Amino acid sequence: MKTMDRMQSALQRVAPGICLVATLGAAAWLHFGGDQRGHVVGFAQATPEAIAPTEIARVVSIGVGVGDEVLPGQIIAQLDTTAIDAEIAVAKADKTRLEAEVRAEEAVLAQKLDVDLEALEREQARQREEQLRVSAEAKALDDEMSRVKQLVEDRQAVFGELAQLDLQRATVTALASEKPRTLGLLAKQIKAAEQRRKTAKQEGSATAAKLEADLLVAERNIELLQQRRAGYVLRATGRGRVAAVDKQPGEVAGPGEPVVRLVSTGERVVACVPEGIALGIREGDDARLWIRGQSGDALRGKTVALGPLVSELPARCWTNPKMPMWGREITVALSAPIDVLAGQAFDVVFEPAAAPPQPLPAVTPMAAPTSSPTSLRAAGPLPVTLPPSLANRTRFEPSGLVTRASEGRYLVVSDDTGRDEDEGKPWLFAMSTTGAIDAEPVQIDGVAELSDVEAIAAGDAGEIYLLSSQSFSKKGKRKPARTALLRLRQEGRGFRVDGEVHLAELLDADPARAHALGLPNGTRSLDIEGLAFRQGALHLGLKAPLDAQGNAMIWQIASPGALFAARPDAVKAAARKDSSASGRLAEAGASLWARARVDVELAGKSTPGGISDLQFLPDGSLAITSTPSTADGDAGALWRVDAPQAGALAPLLVRRFPGLKPEGIAPSLAPGRLMIVFDAGSSAPLFEEVPWAP
Repeated sequence: MKTMDRMQSALQRVAPGICLVATLGAAAWLHFGGDQRGHVVGFAQATPEAIAPTEIARVVSIGVGVGDEVLPGQIIAQLDTTAIDAEIAVAKADKTRLEAEVRAEEAVLAQKLDVDLEALEREQARQREEQLRVSAEAKALDDEMSRVKQLVEDRQAVFGELAQLDLQRATVTALASEKPRTLGLLAKQIKAAEQRRKTAKQEGSATAAKLEADLLVAERNIELLQQRRAGYVLRATGRGRVAAVDKQPGEVAGPGEPVVRLVSTGERVVACVPEGIALGIREGDDARLWIRGQSGDALRGKTVALGPLVSELPARCWTNPKMPMWGREITVALSAPIDVLAGQAFDVVFEPAAAPPQPLPAVTPMAAPTSSPTSLRAAGPLPVTLPPSLANRTRFEPSGLVTRASEGRYLVVSDDTGRDEDEGKPWLFAMSTTGAIDAEPVQIDGVAELSDVEAIAAGDAGEIYLLSSQSFSKKGKRKPARTALLRLRQEGRGFRVDGEVHLAELLDADPARAHALGLPNGTRSLDIEGLAFRQGALHLGLKAPLDAQGNAMIWQIASPGALFAARPDAVKAAARKDSSASGRLAEAGASLWARARVDVELAGKSTPGGISDLQFLPDGSLAITSTPSTADGDAGALWRVDAPQAGALAPLLVRRFPGLKPEGIAPSLAPGRLMIVFDAGSSAPLFEEVPWAP
């Protein structure tokens, strides 16, 4: 009994200590867990964004309230556009004036050339009449000389009369022999005048060229004003919530002065990592996260930034409010955005990134690769390899591609095809999974020349569609080779043209349809670089022009077969801008299908972006690449639309490509990835495979 009393007394003495140790142990286990790196606390990062105009304007309307959630591209506020609309009206009037001056100058030049040609033709007719007169006079003198000569022999006339006639005959004969040379010279002058008139109609005079340049400046000025006007519609650049509304309708906002303030959350978490753990974490490590106080599966993330130094962590990270903790702040990007409040707490577990699998040797029917596709996918953009024999024949600038799974390769189109004598050759190029281009181009029969080919797409019946840009050249010319939309069928190793139309000519012949497609000013600024096929319809992505709000436009041709069913005489009528070509686009179901905001970052600034390519993917999503619409410079971005429908699209930014121009996209031959080709100008073109998953 005494022993039991002693044990009970001892337990009472040590019980508080045991409880304290257990409590601290439980707290440590809850904080660090059983993971090798332990649990750490993190907080939802808040990224503030000020929605502000770029120039002074009066606020007309506010479309959100404090606490509202906004999505990328959503309209936040609208500003008064009265002043800039007046500027646009003046600029359009100036453009109309210049167009009238160009037409007047061309008419004056044509009239002058016609007068010169008519004068030469009149002189030619006079010389022919003179030739006939001289020839008749020479014949008459010959007859008279024969008569007088006989009289002289009969001593009925003196020799002097015969000599005088002989002198007249020599003069007339000389004139008659000179007339053919004079007529030949006039014929050459008339031919040269006709050539000058023909050339003038094609190229115009120096004055007309200057007016054309002024007209181009006026058009660019209108585009610039329209881009400025698009800035009067303030939009959210990312997902977030409205934190404050600083301006109300009727108030004036200056450049950079916030109208609405947003806070974006749910994309990044900043973790407070104790010093002992922080030094073992690397950029790219995976992370699992749980929202404090909520149950459910772990969220996934990846380490994207490491604090540059070990310092005292914020007080809310301390396990003991009276005991400061030291460590690093590490930023984790969530795999998918979630709806949380700024500063909301998370439990975070870091996991070392899995080592990349060793590449296995592979044999493909294409050129032998120097490394495996797996290693290529992990390396970022890589150079496309051109055999020297082909590099001497072509300026290879990839502008689009299509996957040929049955052949284990890609077909690529290029802005420019051949050099020198091969200039404008209708060629495609075959590319392997490792970026190696076949030495021999893939020939297209049935068309003599192609220029500025920007896009390629595969139909559902084995056909291939090719699209030229429809744009004017730097010299202000647009020949038919730049406006072609072709349908191809495979024939042996190459392809044959199965259908041909010229979109720009059809649009010029049908101004009402052009206006409905978003071209109120015609096709002068038209530039199409994207082409995709889905459910029997073609979709065309415009690089320029953008709409008045700065959105890129996507056209749909619902029935391509109806478009290519045009008779040859209808195609020629369109080339002549004949009214008989009107209605072809309506029959094919051409419409403005969707709009999308796809801006890029150029020199650190948001710049209006146009579509450089688009691709509907097997998972039902739409991939879009964009480059600057009209601004000079190399920049690009990749966007995703999960459930594309007609109307206003809300693309989600997947990735930016600073200093690079993504020009073509297609499903990769590797599952779950997207193949992108880049035009690098005078440098070697590039390609890259990027992950593509929901």
